[in-house]
Amino acid sequence: MATSSMRVLSALVVAVMLLPHAHADSAVELDSVIRLEPVDLGIEGAAVDPAGENVIVYGAESYIELLDASNPLVRIELVWNGEDDLHAGDFHPGGQTALIVGDSGEVLRYARSDYSVTDAGGDIEFGKVDLHSVAWNPGGSWAYVGGSDGWLWRMRAAADGGAEVHPLEGRGSSDITAIDCHGTQKLCVVASLVDGIGVIDRDHGLHWIGGTGYPWQDVFCPPVEEGRCVAVSDDRNIGTIVLNSQIPWWSDLIIQQVTEVEGTFTGISGQDGDRSIISVAPFSLIEHDISANGTFPWLENVDVEEFDAGIAGHRVVTSWATDRDSGWILTDKGTLIQYHPPSESIPGGVLGVWILIAIPAATILVILSVSLSLSPSLQNWFTRRFGTDEEKRSAKREVRRKRGR
Repeated sequence: MATSSMRVLSALVVAVMLLPHAHADSAVELDSVIRLEPVDLGIEGAAVDPAGENVIVYGAESYIELLDASNPLVRIELVWNGEDDLHAGDFHPGGQTALIVGDSGEVLRYARSDYSVTDAGGDIEFGKVDLHSVAWNPGGSWAYVGGSDGWLWRMRAAADGGAEVHPLEGRGSSDITAIDCHGTQKLCVVASLVDGIGVIDRDHGLHWIGGTGYPWQDVFCPPVEEGRCVAVSDDRNIGTIVLNSQIPWWSDLIIQQVTEVEGTFTGISGQDGDRSIISVAPFSLIEHDISANGTFPWLENVDVEEFDAGIAGHRVVTSWATDRDSGWILTDKGTLIQYHPPSESIPGGVLGVWILIAIPAATILVILSVSLSLSPSLQNWFTRRFGTDEEKRSAKREVRRKRGR
């Protein structure tokens, strides 16, 4: 019987070893897919409201639409009869309005009260400059607008229904690619294509703190107390901006290149707390954790290819979170892809399940085999109960032989 048990154990171990291994390189998996339109929309970006409930999506030829952040199938068409491409947007800290900017000095104002989109003014001041970035300061009193050739302004609504606009002094000469503001530090960070990283203080003074010559593409300030923001350049550099709220021009910039990944960094967005998600072309995502000062693979391109080869050819525009490690990815074509943690709660998928079953079973068999080998009477009883017909007859003969002694 001990020999028979060992045969069962060996067969079980071999079966486990022959199971196919599940491919699970990515920290998250892709799920539902939503296509806003059957044609390429040329999406440029999205702005999420402070409550994380609604998202304004915008892009080529003044395309603009409002989505439910958790369920993008819930959509409200925002009407604007323009033709200019829209490049950036930001909600007012109060969440009731948003500014969206684009080519040829286009600045639009969205109002949540009636879902209207109107001209925000400033046409004379902005002229025909292509606008690439916009961000409200933490108090919501002014919005900073950045454009091509280093142009930077601050603007707000005027009493006459137009806009009050003032240029910022000390601007550079290269495109302002992104602006974001830190809620607790009361400072804003500017990313430029060549002139480096700048910090805007409470009095609207602009201070360049370094990073000249790096092609910075985006910047993100996490909604946490710690005064740090993160910028990314398309040549896989990550810049950590350590803000100094007392002496803004003493803010520090620490630059590190990520060499473990391939591709081009195209943007950065928030995930959870001080964790952010960096968009990479070809289609992939990596996680950056400010607290851990680390960057980690998050969604591998090979897994996107496996999910949908067509989507793998899209450019990731941005992403937003609906929960920790869950949310939506938006591509330039106007496709939304849901992501969340892998559905297998046990590491290794099917293999992990089989291992959790096989290891206890194998342990029981080993214990049983040892017990049977040490106890002839137990082995005889087990054989009479569970053995083959021949083994049962042999066991009974053995019992009669012992009784006859």
